[in-house]
Amino acid sequence: PPVLPPSQIGVYQLAELIGVGGMGSVYRARRNDGLFEQAVAIKFIRPRSGKLLLAPFMDAERRLLARMTHPGVARILDGGSTANGLHYVVMELVDGEALDVYLDEQAPDLRAQVELMRKVCDAVAHAHQNLVLHCDIKPANILVTADGQPKLIDFGVARGQDVVDSRAQGFTQAYTSPQRLTGEAAVTTDDVFSLGVVLRNVLANSPADLLAIIDRATAQEREDRYASVDALREDLTRWLEHRPVLAMLALGSNWRYIALKFVQRYPGRVLSAGLAILGLLGALVAITVLYTRADAARRDAEQRFGEVRALANFMLFDLDATLETIPGTTRARRELVGRAQQYLDALAASASADAALRAEVARGLTRLGEVQGVPGRAHVGEPAAAKTSLERAESMLLALITRTPDDWALHRDLARAQYLLALAYGGIDNDSNRQLAKAKEAEQHVINALKLATGSLPSTAELADVELLLLGTRLVQADSFKYNNDHAAAAAMQSAEEARLLGLPESIKQAMQFEYQSARPAMLLGDSLWYLNRFDEAVAAYRRATERMEQGLVRAPNDRRLLNGALQGYWNLSSAMLDIGASATDALAVIDKGVAIGERLLSLDPENVDAMRMHGTVINQRALILAKLGRHDEAIALVEGRLASSESRILKAPDDAERARDSVVILRSLAELYEARGDTAKACRAWRRADAGWQMLEKRWSVSALDRKNDVAVVRAKAVACPP
Repeated sequence: PPVLPPSQIGVYQLAELIGVGGMGSVYRARRNDGLFEQAVAIKFIRPRSGKLLLAPFMDAERRLLARMTHPGVARILDGGSTANGLHYVVMELVDGEALDVYLDEQAPDLRAQVELMRKVCDAVAHAHQNLVLHCDIKPANILVTADGQPKLIDFGVARGQDVVDSRAQGFTQAYTSPQRLTGEAAVTTDDVFSLGVVLRNVLANSPADLLAIIDRATAQEREDRYASVDALREDLTRWLEHRPVLAMLALGSNWRYIALKFVQRYPGRVLSAGLAILGLLGALVAITVLYTRADAARRDAEQRFGEVRALANFMLFDLDATLETIPGTTRARRELVGRAQQYLDALAASASADAALRAEVARGLTRLGEVQGVPGRAHVGEPAAAKTSLERAESMLLALITRTPDDWALHRDLARAQYLLALAYGGIDNDSNRQLAKAKEAEQHVINALKLATGSLPSTAELADVELLLLGTRLVQADSFKYNNDHAAAAAMQSAEEARLLGLPESIKQAMQFEYQSARPAMLLGDSLWYLNRFDEAVAAYRRATERMEQGLVRAPNDRRLLNGALQGYWNLSSAMLDIGASATDALAVIDKGVAIGERLLSLDPENVDAMRMHGTVINQRALILAKLGRHDEAIALVEGRLASSESRILKAPDDAERARDSVVILRSLAELYEARGDTAKACRAWRRADAGWQMLEKRWSVSALDRKNDVAVVRAKAVACPP
């Protein structure tokens, strides 16, 4: 049965229904918050039965679509989901007619029709450059305004249908390629096919070379079509400029066709030259053919290189980000990372003199390092490789900035690489001083980027990205202060960052995941305040951070960062409650919320290292609370199970200091639980194992000052006090 949307969507009041299709319905809406007048179209995606969750897909689609700014593409303004499960996209309301209706009513000549379709191709090419496929190009999705500007609508919505039904039954089959009809994944040449069908259906009385263009675009096999929409657009441009059409030349067209195009292109010169042109025609034909072939080969090579680069960037950035939200994809992401490493190594070898290409390689290496093993990210457990990739990226970007010091984007990219390096130095090497130094370098480059960007007019999304990078560099510095026991300095920086975020313009807030981002400094501030014995303020900071994470999960229930943040918040709150003497029963109720979120994280991807670690942390906290309630056997069983899982993870990555530290921390918890039950022998065995573990960590990787103060000294004293 149909699910009706609410009458109010954010600041928009729904008006009349203006369209219904296979994916859902479209309403006209008007802004009614009193700030200004604005009419929009809101598309609601029909709910689907089964286990498939469309929310992560729709969120990823909206991020992709928001990149596009082109006169031929209807802009995406907002998006989200309603309380009754309808996903929606707020779009620019296009006042125009469908392409076929417009052509019937206006009856433009053939050249005007081809020019119109060239503009459509230009819009689709812009989308492909931003790694977005349309997947449902047809006249009804091409609206033409009164001034003759075509606008594409429903970008990406058809791909939502594809997620639901791989046989593409929801598409307009007459415009869909044979490969898509059999369930194959979409590629750029499928949009080329759809454009070719549109050309065939709307162009009347086409000459032979236009028919050749249409036939090549609609070839049954993908490899026989134009390699890209740019190539199709180029052939339409050739036709409009009276140049030989490449599709026609590929059929073996003779010199008469080439000569005819020359005459059409230069009629005045041909008439003035008269009979003299006949003597030059043979040479001209030969030159034209040779030039055409060489030009076609060059363009084909450039297009293929560009397509490979676009595909690699899509795999490393957008595809990997999408895979993060899909259960059980860590192994696939690890394979993807390996392929990306090979591609970037090859690209770096060919980019020695090309500054733009070297910058692209550096950005790719930065993302590669983040996915390989930066602590706190959804990585695949390769920390040593992560540091190598990030240090290569840093070196390349420093060299580029030396040549072009006023490029704000280079400063931003360098800051991101250095920020992730700071996280690696702290989380992998336990070197808080090196972490602090690198974070300060990153902060300075963020500040440089913000200063230089004022003259470059970056988008709101880009400015939001730089503001978040500034937040990250300062929170890492505060983290270094904490590990060096300077909690007052850490608290001051965290508090200032929380206030700075709250004071940002609304447009910047809307361009970032504000609930999550504003919760980050609040959560860390709670830790610093706690170490300063400002307990009530600490609990308040934990509580507002956790509430913001939960608010974000209402909109994006499978967002891993929000899930991680909420889990951390519940752990902090339950720990604080116990320390200030609250009821253990109340603390157990709080940590049970954290356990439930930890299980949600693991269900998204059972092989994810960070998800295992976070889930184990709340399990350990639950065990401590159970012990306080006298339920010792339940508590010990929980921690022993967690220790077994941790030791299994160490076997898979013996060079990962973070995993080794986790195991040692669990041993201390187990020892304390045995003591609480009165089992001195088992407690001492656990204390000795924990002591040996800390000594091993100190020898191989070093131990932070905070760990040395809070754990190492306590464990050593307990182990020494045990009877021989």
